[in-house]
Amino acid sequence: MDETVNQRIKHLRKKLKLTQNEFSIVITISSGQLACIETGKRVVNDRTIKLICDSFNVNDTWLRTGHEPVFLDDKGTRYTKLVALYDSLEPKYQEYILDSINSFLKMQKES
Repeated sequence: MDETVNQRIKHLRKKLKLTQNEFSIVITISSGQLACIETGKRVVNDRTIKLICDSFNVNDTWLRTGHEPVFLDDKGTRYTKLVALYDSLEPKYQEYILDSINSFLKMQKES
């Protein structure tokens, strides 16, 4: 049996190794709405599909029909996962991450 768009959304989230909360933060819906979508209790509207496709560089055709490829490119997927994880951190840890990145950039420049 073919997957539904709801099942593909759950499949995508798991493929990205994101929790429902992390995924929902990126696409700006509540984690409760996402849970209802993933269980098929809620119909997926065009707005949600667009948010998912834009946020994770997902192929709109795959999300709607299941025809591959899933992603338009890998670079965008890594970026959006990073943003989702960063956004789920408390502000003090976000600052730590930014400081660490700046340190790595400085070391890279010096080498």
